[in-house]
Amino acid sequence: MPRKLLFLAHSTSQFLIHISFSFFSFLPRIKIWINSSMALEWVVLGYAAGAEAIMLLLLTLPGLDPLRKGLISVTRSLLKPFLSIVPFCLFLLMDIYWKYETRPSCESESCSPSEHLRHQKSIMKSQRNALLIASALVFYWLLYSVTGLVVKIDQLNKRIEKLKAQD
Repeated sequence: MPRKLLFLAHSTSQFLIHISFSFFSFLPRIKIWINSSMALEWVVLGYAAGAEAIMLLLLTLPGLDPLRKGLISVTRSLLKPFLSIVPFCLFLLMDIYWKYETRPSCESESCSPSEHLRHQKSIMKSQRNALLIASALVFYWLLYSVTGLVVKIDQLNKRIEKLKAQD
């Protein structure tokens, strides 16, 4: 059952959290991908990547010029807290590596079908989590870059208007 998108949130961060909940509940594939078998840190990283993707989408959509100034200020204020994603992703990447190194191998004939299936599921979960880490880092980098470019474009537009007003 999809959650309703709340337009009147108490703060901007709550608004983005509500958007991400709504975003993940409308897409059943992503809801299956981020399911209850994932640990809390992976769910948090998934929601952070979703919030970054939504902010990036809102910044780059044409036609939102009246809202652009507010979106820029919200995004710039959230860039510093979202920077904590980088060490968090590095920690989770080390966790994946440790699990990979300590995982028992199941390549011999002595493995039962259930052990082989568990081994394959473990590999698939590690690949999924690595993809989630990569997407969160790429979304943060894109959000940082696009926000900087949008700010520069706004400053240049103001300079052009100022020069036109002087002439």
